Amino acid sequence: MKKMLTSVLCLMLLFSLVLPASAETPKDFSCRLLYNPWNSMGADEAPEDMVSLYSLSIVVSLSSIKLDRQSASFARAMFDAMIQDGVTNYMVVSGYRTYAKQQQLYADKLASYKALGYSDEQADQLTRTIVAVPGTSEHQSGLAMDISNTAQGGTLSGNVEKSAVGAWLKERAWEFGYTLRYPKDKSNLTGIIYEPWHFRFVGAPHAQILQERSLCLEEYITLTKEQGRTVTFTDKNGISYRISYADTPGDYDLTETGVSINPIANEGDGYLVTEIIHSPLKTPLRWS
Repeated sequence: MKKMLTSVLCLMLLFSLVLPASAETPKDFSCRLLYNPWNSMGADEAPEDMVSLYSLSIVVSLSSIKLDRQSASFARAMFDAMIQDGVTNYMVVSGYRTYAKQQQLYADKLASYKALGYSDEQADQLTRTIVAVPGTSEHQSGLAMDISNTAQGGTLSGNVEKSAVGAWLKERAWEFGYTLRYPKDKSNLTGIIYEPWHFRFVGAPHAQILQERSLCLEEYITLTKEQGRTVTFTDKNGISYRISYADTPGDYDLTETGVSINPIANEGDGYLVTEIIHSPLKTPLRWS
């Protein structure tokens, strides 16, 4: 019973943390959904509030690794749960990354392909599937991190999937609002190769919906925006949600608990509206 109550409270907090402050600030950087090859950021865009993962006692390869504050707080809870389950050798090797740093990584990978004899066009096409074009990397949002393990020396490869760390994250990261952003067999949708190490904070209930319905974010947006479908979803704690697309923020009262609006991408791309339509914690106690 205590464990269940803790889970309910955690999910309530998870949902509340993704709420923008007011209807006048729907473009809050921290709640945007899509950062991908087709939805870019400006070179000067960066999270307003970041925190060092090292300061939260999270195992990192460099003490300078940071995340958006709410993403970091749930990362801490996630790794604590992982340790409690006996998986202790995780390591975060990348978090927030500046536009300039992404430029450097892209240029280095491009040069490596050219050195192997690929033409400029071929090298560019190959690089785009492995390293995000500057301005399109989720790392610039401060909402994503790359996770490896100490047994692999913090390197990133398909072996992460085969490790205890990778297996645990694949099964339970959604409980803490994180999703495996670049799944297998979805590179044609995400524009990025399969990356079993890359996890992105999206919050509740989105992370659980993506997990249970085997969706990537691009499919989720297509479902609600292009197909015009409303997603109704009840989580394991009995909290029911309605998720739908809206062209504009509308007249939703974002000061009311249970309503959030996430910008999909850039201005004019619309919004994902999430409403709690039933919460057992708000159901009046009735005596029979």
